[in-house]
Amino acid sequence: MGKILDKDISTQEIPSPEDLYQRAQSLKPILEERADKAAELRRLPDETMKDLKDQGFFKIIQPVSWGGYEMDPRVYYQVVGILGEACMTTAWVFSVVGVHNWQMALFDEQAQKEVWQDDNSILVSSSYAPMAKVTPKEGGYLISGQWDWSSGCDHCDWVFLGALLDPTAEGLGGFATILIPRKDYSIEDNWHVFGLKGTGSKRIVVKDAFVPDYRIHKLMDAHNTDSPGNKINKGPLYRLPYGQVFTYSVTIPALGAYKGAFDAWLEYGKTRVSSFGVEAKTDPGTQILAAETATEIKEMWNSINNNFEEMTSAAAKGKNPEINDRVRYRYEASAIVDRCVKGAARLVKASGGASVYLGHKVMQRYIDIMTTQVHVANISEPFAINYGGTLLGLENTDFNI
Repeated sequence: MGKILDKDISTQEIPSPEDLYQRAQSLKPILEERADKAAELRRLPDETMKDLKDQGFFKIIQPVSWGGYEMDPRVYYQVVGILGEACMTTAWVFSVVGVHNWQMALFDEQAQKEVWQDDNSILVSSSYAPMAKVTPKEGGYLISGQWDWSSGCDHCDWVFLGALLDPTAEGLGGFATILIPRKDYSIEDNWHVFGLKGTGSKRIVVKDAFVPDYRIHKLMDAHNTDSPGNKINKGPLYRLPYGQVFTYSVTIPALGAYKGAFDAWLEYGKTRVSSFGVEAKTDPGTQILAAETATEIKEMWNSINNNFEEMTSAAAKGKNPEINDRVRYRYEASAIVDRCVKGAARLVKASGGASVYLGHKVMQRYIDIMTTQVHVANISEPFAINYGGTLLGLENTDFNI
């Protein structure tokens, strides 16, 4: 089952985390050069997707049973962050498409075989809003509907879509992810946007597609970390809560872009001289901003790594993280984009008039970061309310964590 090229998966060489980080660093100048092309195409260039595949990045959290590396998720997120320093568009597409290789491992084995049996490099895009019109049918459901925001869909052969299969079920009981092949949906090009122009986050249209039961992943199974795929993918990586693994995949691209904006701002600040003849690097306000930004970025990465240390440690012991901890993780993830937006805005302001011109590295990253703030997973207020409520003794109200 599952081969990587013509070599059995049991003999493949798995790179070290450091190797993967170096590969990502080496791609950065190439991705920066292609940024304008991606924006013009309104999707990632084919050569960029090939590079991401060739470097093994999509295998990082794919099961070993399907030719993947099955590595610590922190390795995955670190690669996302490095790519985001150069091109947030690339980081976003890689992050949200690549994380589907992790969720695919949670589906029934028959679904995994359908997707990867002949080619374990096949990719899946997504749009999780429960927009499906659902008609029960023997052995599954007939599905119709339209879903926006399917990033990277031009490069994928399958799609995950959100559905409410049972409106009468309590809480998340009726919600599910459904898996549909390319032959059963069309892509409508409606991606004309201000930020993240190259992500190709287009509309998916489905009309009366039959989805068998084995191609359905229930949200409560994901919440309980007890999904059909756990019968064959038994490693602790696949016992992590879905609501955590996916959420961080849509926040960390912004953190990478914030670091990229900071690096560009620092480089400019080393030689910048104001119209009054003052060197920026000698200005106390500039120095304070540099110190505060560097510290903030480090704090966010420390939070991410500490949270996943706790989660992976629990999973390795066969335990689920405590609900109150998951509530905290969820809020801290959503707050990342808020902090990146505010921080990048400070860097834009401190860049002076040059920031208004097209191609300015700080401004472009700021626009891209702002774009991710409207993703439902990054709207922090509901998660802050839930977290604050639990601190005050109220019950948790969010089970998509």
